[in-house]
Amino acid sequence: MHIIDFFRSTLVLLALATHGSAAPFDKAGKKLWMSTPEHTIPPAGVPTSYPLNPSRRAQPPSGVHLPSPKDHPYPNEQDGHADFIRKPDQHPRAPGFQERAPVIKGVRSALDPNAQSPLNEGNPLAFKSKGHPYIPNTQLFDSSAIKTPLPTNRWWLNLMIEHGTDPIHPYPYVVRCLTNSSTVGMPKFTAEAEHVTSTQPSDWTISDAQNRLTQRRVTQTDALGVEVTWTGSGNAQMQSRFYKGMAFQTFEMQSMVPQLSTIHAILKVEKLGRTVLSARENVAEVTQDVANMPAVTKLTLNDGSQWLVAAKPAIDWTQTSTGKLQGNYTFSGFVQLAHLGDKPDSNINVLQRYVGTYPTEGAVTYAQVQTSDGTERAANIVFFYKTNTAANGDSNTIYNAQSVSPTVQLLTFALPHQMDLMNSTSVVSGGLSGYRSSKGPLTPIAGNIISYKQPLQQVGFAGPRALGSNEKAQIQRQLLKDAATSTNITAEDPYFFGKGVAKVARLLQIAQEVEDSASAASLSARLVSLLKPWLVSQTNSDPLVYDKTWGGIVSTLGLSDPSMDFGQGRYNDHHFHYGYFLYAGAVLASYDISLFAPFREPLNQLLRDYANPSYVDSQFPFMRHFDPYDGHSWAAGLFTFADGRNQESSGEAINAYYSAYLYAKALGFQDVASFYEIILNMEAHSGRRYWHPMRAQSEELYGKPFIHNTVGIVWASKVDHVTFFGANDEYVYGIQMLPFTPATSLLLTPDWVREAWSPGSSSGGMKAAAQAAGTNGWAQFLYSAYGMVDRNTALDKALTCTPDDGNTNTNVLHWILTNEQLTVAA
Repeated sequence: MHIIDFFRSTLVLLALATHGSAAPFDKAGKKLWMSTPEHTIPPAGVPTSYPLNPSRRAQPPSGVHLPSPKDHPYPNEQDGHADFIRKPDQHPRAPGFQERAPVIKGVRSALDPNAQSPLNEGNPLAFKSKGHPYIPNTQLFDSSAIKTPLPTNRWWLNLMIEHGTDPIHPYPYVVRCLTNSSTVGMPKFTAEAEHVTSTQPSDWTISDAQNRLTQRRVTQTDALGVEVTWTGSGNAQMQSRFYKGMAFQTFEMQSMVPQLSTIHAILKVEKLGRTVLSARENVAEVTQDVANMPAVTKLTLNDGSQWLVAAKPAIDWTQTSTGKLQGNYTFSGFVQLAHLGDKPDSNINVLQRYVGTYPTEGAVTYAQVQTSDGTERAANIVFFYKTNTAANGDSNTIYNAQSVSPTVQLLTFALPHQMDLMNSTSVVSGGLSGYRSSKGPLTPIAGNIISYKQPLQQVGFAGPRALGSNEKAQIQRQLLKDAATSTNITAEDPYFFGKGVAKVARLLQIAQEVEDSASAASLSARLVSLLKPWLVSQTNSDPLVYDKTWGGIVSTLGLSDPSMDFGQGRYNDHHFHYGYFLYAGAVLASYDISLFAPFREPLNQLLRDYANPSYVDSQFPFMRHFDPYDGHSWAAGLFTFADGRNQESSGEAINAYYSAYLYAKALGFQDVASFYEIILNMEAHSGRRYWHPMRAQSEELYGKPFIHNTVGIVWASKVDHVTFFGANDEYVYGIQMLPFTPATSLLLTPDWVREAWSPGSSSGGMKAAAQAAGTNGWAQFLYSAYGMVDRNTALDKALTCTPDDGNTNTNVLHWILTNEQLTVAA
């Protein structure tokens, strides 16, 4: 069976699985894991099983300068009928669904995201425009504020698609936003040999005791989170802003009788005194801090957990049943919930210091820095949160652990990859224990700004090491063979065609490096002939079209059928697919700008589709896939999953931003190139940390017995040592590496390759996987990686394999010869 037909058959199997209760199995008999809520009672109307969606494609083998902190007093105790809900005109919005990025004093961005990108040259759309048959459900969001281009891959997207009741995962919690209420739960993680899964509990339901909330909608979004507003009769309203890493889940309420319901039994309700450990020594200021703090209650449940509930104004909670608490008057104010972790007695002492502060807006700045002598290249990644305690949300007010009382500081959590690069001075003293995410333990941070320095490893068109004359001759001999036999690309869908055209572009790039001008001329002509039907005449059998409903470029077949083209018609994997096109364009532009000219506008638009660097673009959303908090992209598009967003191929995600960087560089868009270089290095850093951990790191992040040094799929709430198309080890390793380009060295390190090659986890290691794969394309990927530590063995093995349909022996030979070789591994 042809490889394309095989994987299309796989997609049919997955499609059938979505109409039944059985989950699909790979050919080895291992279940392709989809975790579902366990040991909990989901809210009415929330499904209890989530089959694999047919959209998932199968992979073939084939130092910030900050302003001086301004101490600002905590607001006075609010009147019982104060208006806590944000007015629609308080935050003017940019065109499209995103807010304009706030400007933070003293922080210079690599580019201005509030300006039109140079990629938008004011030309008409290069592709025909069509409406999407999957119509946005405007009952779920405020369509007067959130307009096309719409989000398709944000971490919170479950709130805006299907019924909007599937969970989102603002670490460390899991949240559902129902029509008349919101649920909050603390997941419990379980490590197994091939998976780390989590429960999806609804520990608490927050609602109006008089059932006056009747509608909920997404009303605002920003770079880091989402705002949800509930409305109903009698002016009853509730609003919450969900951001990852918040210690408290906060709900602003207006004209409501608050009600907290739990699926557990409430064993104990304790009112706590208003005590605080202040950083200030002035007795009057400490007294004012205490007076302004919310009232705090500790709750003990029969599952052994304990929770903190804070309210301002104070609420005298009445227990009306075994699992229900109710306020005693019509309330306008806010209520906060926080789980007390695995050490409640010590954790509550820390949490009480920070009750009352919560974020109202989030922003990210990517600021490139370089020492004067050029020895250090890095970027400061700055997360900034406006809070309710700042002066009218003043974006110039920065609270941190050294500047003000804890009672006005924001308490957040940082992920492991952030802590790798962060100054430890903001870490909360005493710490908090028992908080984690699917990416491992969370570290508490004090302050409304989080900043870390991301090193920038430089990469370009050419390999990292210059070739010698004998090596060039060796590569040229192989190049002549591959140029004659490997450039006939017949794939009809954008993913396989993209891989094929990028393969030809790699040959063109390598031909230039080995100074074979005749082959370069021939390959460039072939590249032009391949791109024309897709990007100029659009006479290919599955032409790309602009979707005017959501705002993006999709395939014709994908638009009409969500199971076609691996779900890309619903925005699945666009960065994977179009990254290959952009690589071809970048190489062609750097070779001959006149040959490239006819493809400039369609390629500009493909790049804006998946990596648009402007908030004010009216046709494409800002950075469709990339999640700055997690430091990597989410692949899944307009499909819901109980486990949240996911990404499988870290290698193809890196290729997407590598291609974007090369393309901007070739066209002379320096600021855009600098921005993409930062995104590329962030994606690679998270890729190494979460998809390619050393075994000791894997144990730290995921826990025994899951001690693999490769993860197949990272989800918002779990990880899998499988892929969407099978559980063979060569698939899990290989999908995290392809395609092999100079940027692959950002992801693979010699130490990791050496450890992965040997047994030591529940699998036999990469060497055993390569041997089991024989001489196919997957084996060739693994032997290519091994070239980082043993060039001769790698060449002997890799060049006997049959390349993947996106690879050639020329590329394998070039990659191994241009990457640094260390001592031979045992």
